[in-house]
Amino acid sequence: MGARKDLAVTFLCLTQEEVEAFCLEWGIGLRFKPVAPGCDTSIDRCPPGSVALYCHHFEFSNLCHPFSNFVLNVLEYYRVSIGQIHPQGLARVLHFEVLCRASGYDPNLLSFCRFFRLAKSGDWFTFKTSQVDTCLVSSMVTTLGAWKDRFFWVSDDIVPFKMVWRHPDAVLNELEPSTLEINTRFLEIIRECPSRVRPFPEHLLVLLGISELWDRPDRDLVLMKDGQVMSALDFVKSDDTSDVVFGC
Repeated sequence: MGARKDLAVTFLCLTQEEVEAFCLEWGIGLRFKPVAPGCDTSIDRCPPGSVALYCHHFEFSNLCHPFSNFVLNVLEYYRVSIGQIHPQGLARVLHFEVLCRASGYDPNLLSFCRFFRLAKSGDWFTFKTSQVDTCLVSSMVTTLGAWKDRFFWVSDDIVPFKMVWRHPDAVLNELEPSTLEINTRFLEIIRECPSRVRPFPEHLLVLLGISELWDRPDRDLVLMKDGQVMSALDFVKSDDTSDVVFGC
């Protein structure tokens, strides 16, 4: 069986204690009733009243809780459950949000659909570049390591709408919007921002308003390089940020 066709035969490897510890680390309150399914349960067996989440969505894809309105809008529009999305696909969604916020714009569904489209990746759904505009992904990690057996359930009230498990054979026919519907200045800026998709430091996600995992809400974060303030957009576009520090 191919590596991308094993969703229904990949079973959980986490204990209940490990799931709860992961949720606490990533800001998912225990009030959402995180559960480690049985060791003979695959992610597509998520019970009614629950939502399936992969650990790698947080560790690799830059997903944060509470989920941003943009991420929720994407999921609702494409009628796909978050547990069906390949981590690389969700990483592209969050990368677009990061690029927008770093450029000074709020992400929206119309502009996202201009650059990305829903696609299949074996048993999973993903998001790929649309090929109707500039590719915003210069490169990304292609080897993710073990991730398919690290998932858990949470209560479905973690999202504000009824999340459905999209049928794997559903036709992918969403229309891409024309440029007439999108801010022209935004398009000019974002087209100059092809960059590498990768896990970003939590501090950058806090700075951009995507993450709330910040223990000093009374202080503003800044990026510093060689003693000078660095913009979030320059950080995102840079392939080497080893000498960048976060201050407040």
